[in-house]
Amino acid sequence: MSSTLQIQPVARKVTAISWLPPQGGTAYTDTDLYFVTGSGGKHKELVLWTTRNPEFPNPSPKHSADARTNALATVITKVSHDGDVQDIIGLSSSVLVTASSFGTLSIYNVDTENTSDKCIWLRESVTAHKFRNGESAVATSLAAQPSGSADKEIASCGEDGRIAFMQASRADTLQSYEVDSTVITDICWPTAAQVAVTTRGGQIKQFDRRTPNEVAAVFVDPSNTHAFECISAHPSQSHRLATGTSSGTILLWDVRNPRMPVSEAFHVHATNVWQVAFDPTDASRIISCSEDATLAVTQWVAEGSAGASALGVKPERTRGVRRLSSMFNALSVNCFDACPYTRTNLLIAGSDSGNLLMDNGTDSEFGYDFH
Repeated sequence: MSSTLQIQPVARKVTAISWLPPQGGTAYTDTDLYFVTGSGGKHKELVLWTTRNPEFPNPSPKHSADARTNALATVITKVSHDGDVQDIIGLSSSVLVTASSFGTLSIYNVDTENTSDKCIWLRESVTAHKFRNGESAVATSLAAQPSGSADKEIASCGEDGRIAFMQASRADTLQSYEVDSTVITDICWPTAAQVAVTTRGGQIKQFDRRTPNEVAAVFVDPSNTHAFECISAHPSQSHRLATGTSSGTILLWDVRNPRMPVSEAFHVHATNVWQVAFDPTDASRIISCSEDATLAVTQWVAEGSAGASALGVKPERTRGVRRLSSMFNALSVNCFDACPYTRTNLLIAGSDSGNLLMDNGTDSEFGYDFH
């Protein structure tokens, strides 16, 4: 089943995207939502955007121009970035962290109440990833510690085969560990003590945060010979992981038994899966984006299957995939973020075609085909 994405041209490649948490923790009473995009190539910059909360049907005065032009979002401010933006994490309404193609991790302050050019400003940065010869290595991804702590710890991974940790309040707390001889493509932090990464060699590696220089477990799928490009952990069942491959397949893992992990393949995309995530509002769905210019929402739990009732799956739901695309977006969809702060499913993405893409219809009908 295919659906059409809403689209807004932005005249630059969008390589990373993140919603900013609202000050109150939820946006149920906020008419305006904020997100940040990152770009690379000719436009190495961060852009702060605002968009109307879809739960409020009437545009606020701030969005009267949007109502006339049908724009999905409005630019608040821009700031240059050192290197291509590889990843962004919005830690709070006032702090975000970025990963750079130059191997640096940067901490930015954000002020959504200020309309001056200082809405986003760099607080500090540190080089986290470099090769043994001293040349910078791309910092490929970020993950935040899953805790209620105000001063979260940030983890990063890179093309140098290392993972690094730092406190969000202080870049000089950086600790780095070599854990693989190949490129580490993505990282997730399922529990306070457990970190997992994916590699170009087609492996998942798990680590205990207390001993990050020692590999706790390695998972491979013998039927898969392709690189793993991305990983995500189920929000409440840390033994469930999802990975995206260079062939376009999504692998769903159950690693309760580390010696005998179970994986299931969903053939969702035609080529590289750049990002994968469990839907924060409905974990029976996996969201993904790909070089094939599509987003996809995969219903991986069906009525009557193991765990369906525990996940609260609606009785009428069956397994299937809903593919999202636009005739005006022919190039790779690089990144997305699903808003976890509203009742309405709101998905925003960025592409190599220089577009913002948006969808708020993830309750639409699912098809049954997995290629």
